[in-house]
Amino acid sequence: MERTTQKTTRRLEKESSRNQKIIDTAFQIFVERKIEPVSMGEIAEAAGIGRATLFRCYSSKLELVIAVCAAKWKAYLDELDAKRPISSIGDIPAIDRFVFTLDSYIDMYQRHKDLLQYNDNFNHYVTHEGAAQEQLVDFNRSLYSANTRFHLMYEKAKEDGTFRTDIPEDIFFRVTLHSMMAACAHYQYRCYSRSGSGKDHSGGYNQQHNR
Repeated sequence: MERTTQKTTRRLEKESSRNQKIIDTAFQIFVERKIEPVSMGEIAEAAGIGRATLFRCYSSKLELVIAVCAAKWKAYLDELDAKRPISSIGDIPAIDRFVFTLDSYIDMYQRHKDLLQYNDNFNHYVTHEGAAQEQLVDFNRSLYSANTRFHLMYEKAKEDGTFRTDIPEDIFFRVTLHSMMAACAHYQYRCYSRSGSGKDHSGGYNQQHNR
């Protein structure tokens, strides 16, 4: 029994490591070349696995694209949670939590330009491919932290009155999120476009992936 458990553990660890390699490799290639022109065969080759193995993990390119976006957003939001856990939301005024949230978008622009680049291309791609809502379940689940933060922040503001809550919560969340993401994407695009050939003002767009 113990030997069987050890084998199962090793197998799961191997599968997890392989899947992370696929996600990281696909993300890097999609950011560098955009999603549309990249084939599953190219990703498999870059990840050091067979094409058939890749398709066993992800039955289509769309499924992989969504999985990459979900994984990268979850990793970023988990990093934010580590800095300021959701459980601490009752310890500070709602407006301070809101400022922290806005600061996180600035941090994203400064340190996660690749995620912004990918997210912009992702939105165009899934729309063009006509992705159904059920295909986006894991992606939406990866944003749980962000959705929960905004909800608890809004409820806290009802208590302490540090910012307006006469705006419906869904509109407050949607407008804030879209405005900040649009601003980040705008400045990311400007820096990317000015420099040409995939380099930005911080020393080289492609260098991010080789550090």
